[in-house]
Amino acid sequence: EPMPAGGDEQIDAWLTANPGARLVVIDVFAKVRGSAPAGVAAYDADYSAMGRIKRVADRHGVAILLIHHVRKAAAEDFLATVSGTNGLAGAADAVLVLERARAQADGVLHVTGRDVDETDYPLAFHAERGAWEVLDGRASDYLLRDTRSQVIRYVRDYPGQKPKQIAEALQIEAGTVRQTVRRMVDDGQLRAAPGGYYFPAGDSGDGGDDPADEPLSLLSPRHSGEPLPDPG
Repeated sequence: EPMPAGGDEQIDAWLTANPGARLVVIDVFAKVRGSAPAGVAAYDADYSAMGRIKRVADRHGVAILLIHHVRKAAAEDFLATVSGTNGLAGAADAVLVLERARAQADGVLHVTGRDVDETDYPLAFHAERGAWEVLDGRASDYLLRDTRSQVIRYVRDYPGQKPKQIAEALQIEAGTVRQTVRRMVDDGQLRAAPGGYYFPAGDSGDGGDDPADEPLSLLSPRHSGEPLPDPG
């Protein structure tokens, strides 16, 4: 049942009857949270809904994993992508956001919480096993390669773009794009023009390895063949 209708009490009773249980998974949270009471602010309603689950977890000393949605819009702070108000993240002990990348890393798991170190884990997805694997190294290393692949494809389709335009079209943080295009110029993958405009370096062979030749992730939306977004 939804939490306001006794769903948390049902979980509590099940855990009492199964004292060896160590994990409860609620998939998805929106199906069981129930409607917010009339006149209650959205933040307070979100905090209360999460608080019901947390009290059960604390009482039994078990992990309760809530599967929840993220917003479609990109954000610099991954916590801002969690659907709902900050009340959800504020009441939870930890928040893990799985962001699907597009090239070398199939995904990045962002983690933050009260008793854990805030960090990012690069992940690879193995379709044959239906499982994720944590990759060696830093997530930023994989994301940088992914960003280069996106940027060079975009600039080929729309030459003469500024970093801000590229960032807005690809929904990537502007600072990351500025850093990436400078490095791509240094590596001969892009050409910088007066006024802060960037163009393809030229034909293949005048600028090192082309990131467009990197193997695609199994989860890459580029498999769909959808065109890149139009800057205009």
